[in-house]
Amino acid sequence: MKIKTIMCNSSKEFFEKHSKIRESLATQEVELLVTNIEKGPVSLETLFDEALAGPYILKEVILAEEQGCDAVVLDCAADPVLGAARQVSNLPVVSAGEASHHIALMLSDNFSIITTLDESISMFRENVSKYGYASKVKSIRAINLKVLDLEDEEKTLEALYKEALATIEEDGTECIVLGCTGMLLVRDRLQEKLGIPVVEPLTMGILLAADLVRAGLKQSMLSYKKPSEHSQKLLKNL
Repeated sequence: MKIKTIMCNSSKEFFEKHSKIRESLATQEVELLVTNIEKGPVSLETLFDEALAGPYILKEVILAEEQGCDAVVLDCAADPVLGAARQVSNLPVVSAGEASHHIALMLSDNFSIITTLDESISMFRENVSKYGYASKVKSIRAINLKVLDLEDEEKTLEALYKEALATIEEDGTECIVLGCTGMLLVRDRLQEKLGIPVVEPLTMGILLAADLVRAGLKQSMLSYKKPSEHSQKLLKNL
């Protein structure tokens, strides 16, 4: 099968480094088409960034069908324009953040999210409330490193470890969900240091998308109705 992953930022530097990392997640069964958006913010860290990136994310979602893909994964833990992406696609659409939350709830009674910036926390708080399991989220914390600063793996690992220990000791957290797909490379070491599950969003998104394809499932068109022809034309004309 062929799965398209969409980095929800326009940074060429980020794409050049992280596209190879994403391609390494492919298997004999799963081919990955790794892309980012052509325009928009260089990183997605606030609700304003989501608004700017949204139309270009949706354009990539629509293009996936023409590219022969079987599913789409939004490569962002904040799940930008997820509902709209499901409306415009006939393919299963999964987002990294939501996928990681569901996996975390299979592994433990609760979890905490550790993201990049304090300004990003509101996006995650809004999402878990909308998804219906806010009571299971012990805390949403930030390490106050920008997405593009996550290139320093040692600094990222140290900051994540500090916040993870704090939420385990202070909040009773039983599982950690990484709140940015740019943290992928430090997951294994963080989990080893903590001794509890650390869930990486993009990996979970790809695995879940592949399982939906195998099961012949996708989002309900009763829940995610197609937008009007007028709205679809507006998007195509961007």
